[in-house]
Amino acid sequence: MLRRKMIRDIKANFAQFFSIMLLSLIAMWCYTGFQANVIGGNKARNDFENSSNFADGWIYGADFSAEQAEKIADISGIKDVQRRAEVLGKSDEKYNTAEMYCYFQTGTDVTIPRTTDGADFDADDVNGLWLFDRFAEAWDIKVGDKFAVHVMGLDIEKEVRGLIITPEYEFACASTDTDTDFHNIGFAYFSQKVLPEELRINNEIIFTCDGKALGYEEDIAKALDDNYAYFADRNSIRGWYQLSDELAQHDSFSYIFSFVFVAIALLVIITTMKRMIAQQRTQIGTLNALGMKKRKIMFHYLGYSFVLSVIGCTLGIILGLLTFGRLMVNMFGQFYTLPDWQPGFSYKSIIVAAVLILICTGTSYFSCKQILKIHPSEALRPAAAKTAKPCVFEKLPFWNKLSFNARYNLRDISRSKMRAFMGIFGTCMGMMIMELGLGAYDTVDYVRDWYFHDIQNYEYQIILKDGCTIRQAEELKDETDGELIAMEAVSVAAKDHPTSDGIISCKLAVTEGEQLYCVSDTQLNTTPIPKGTVALTMKQAKKLGLSEGDTVFWKTATGSKWNESRIGLISRHPNITGITMLREDYEAADMTFRPVMLVSKNNCENVAGKDCVSAVHSMKDLIEAFDRMMEVMNLLVYFMVIFSVLLIVIVLYNSGNLSFNEREKEFATLKVLGFKSGAIRRLLSTQNL
Repeated sequence: MLRRKMIRDIKANFAQFFSIMLLSLIAMWCYTGFQANVIGGNKARNDFENSSNFADGWIYGADFSAEQAEKIADISGIKDVQRRAEVLGKSDEKYNTAEMYCYFQTGTDVTIPRTTDGADFDADDVNGLWLFDRFAEAWDIKVGDKFAVHVMGLDIEKEVRGLIITPEYEFACASTDTDTDFHNIGFAYFSQKVLPEELRINNEIIFTCDGKALGYEEDIAKALDDNYAYFADRNSIRGWYQLSDELAQHDSFSYIFSFVFVAIALLVIITTMKRMIAQQRTQIGTLNALGMKKRKIMFHYLGYSFVLSVIGCTLGIILGLLTFGRLMVNMFGQFYTLPDWQPGFSYKSIIVAAVLILICTGTSYFSCKQILKIHPSEALRPAAAKTAKPCVFEKLPFWNKLSFNARYNLRDISRSKMRAFMGIFGTCMGMMIMELGLGAYDTVDYVRDWYFHDIQNYEYQIILKDGCTIRQAEELKDETDGELIAMEAVSVAAKDHPTSDGIISCKLAVTEGEQLYCVSDTQLNTTPIPKGTVALTMKQAKKLGLSEGDTVFWKTATGSKWNESRIGLISRHPNITGITMLREDYEAADMTFRPVMLVSKNNCENVAGKDCVSAVHSMKDLIEAFDRMMEVMNLLVYFMVIFSVLLIVIVLYNSGNLSFNEREKEFATLKVLGFKSGAIRRLLSTQNL
């Protein structure tokens, strides 16, 4: 009997009950979708890193000997140790002079590259190289093709023996890009035997260990007699920590979005169940009078929320895995290199679903318990009409000047606070999500304009070859009336001889101060760098606890000396983080200026064939590449806008529906008094508005 009653009640109040199910579904859909991405991503990267014997620590220096590596290996807790050379080079101009990180190794004990096509890496093969799979895919490079890199002043051309991936490059982004474009970033593994004897250095020692790598810093410093540049763990490797941050962000999103929809579902449950129980007061009294226990009646009314939330959560989990979760994996798989990344599922989703169902059912309990406290004989009679009290709005000095429509709705809001709160809170949450989505979309447009018109105050970008001499660069500068830019990897710190946790790896940009390659302050206004100082990007300054006028210490990747500079400007940049300084100050620090790029406002297409020029890019090409990369942002914006609109529609529809049902007799009275249907419709619309 009660089951049939439940079906009839759900049918009679279909809109409200369907909303409860839909909100539960969306809450679990969002949670499971985001978590599917996070769980699957963490499982895939754990498998990838374990199979690759991924390094836990990186020691950087000028050149490490085999004896030094043995001393590191002798430290208790450190397991596998390997020396290698890591040098930044460039590809041929036909491959857009992409940044190419070159690794020269004598073995593969730590961070073993995984082969996706071709042969495994052979440290004794002097005629081959192993190339980054995603770079090869972007340029349609196959196993067996010839490929050349320009590195350390050499042009090295070898046959591609295999295509590889590595945990060090789960994320890869060129220094000139704002986001991942695999046309412009790659890495290659070589046998160290391809280098001349005088160039066979090992500027890195990588190792695996028990526990946290940073805990071994004192032992490492003692073993090497402090004869190294700096020491880093995985959290300092951008190719690794970027994906960690992304997955942590998605984990947060799963709870935030779920909370919003659950909160609205609870408000709908409270208002719906209170109204239905108030309407069925006589039925409840009759059931009590016939001998049905209050506990059974309570379970009957709890069943509405329980059944609907179970159906919603179950469908949400299924849809989250099959649709949103897979969409997220496919979307972010375009930017991150992680093999076997599939949507994942864990018991946490079941626990969250159970908690959601419990909350929904518990909310119904608090809505039902008051009516069940009433004695059956009293419940058989209709509820006494509430005494009408003046509402708070009637104390307004201009109350009598308000229209009937305004006074009527203000009184109703005051007397139906929960329904009004549901409408306001639901619309607020929907608008918040919409603003987040559209705000992100506007921010991308703003960054696009800031980056390509304010900071990059030029029309053409000329990439110079690795072997380009300073004389050739100067001649090209005079010909194009441009500005030379040097750029290299650098480490910055707040004090001399810092420990690893006080070092940040970033970029050093050296300009000539011609204001073609500009620097912006924290208010995004382009500002010249004061002579004798450097500009430090805002986030790095915050991490190091530095401000304008303080001293920052910096060291290039190939140098062993920490340089000291005064901060003349805290800057902001959408892509490059680190320090920017003038050429004259750079050379005054006994550093050799090696330009990698020339920028100009003049048409530079005629210099593309010169021996020292690797490639020429127009601003139009750079903007088109940026727009292609931002397509994923558009998908996220569409997702947020659609869900926000859906949320607002559900809330306002329920609010209006409840309002109409609660005031049906009042509206009938108004009709009798001569109010037309249009006027009554305006009463309802005004409150929703």
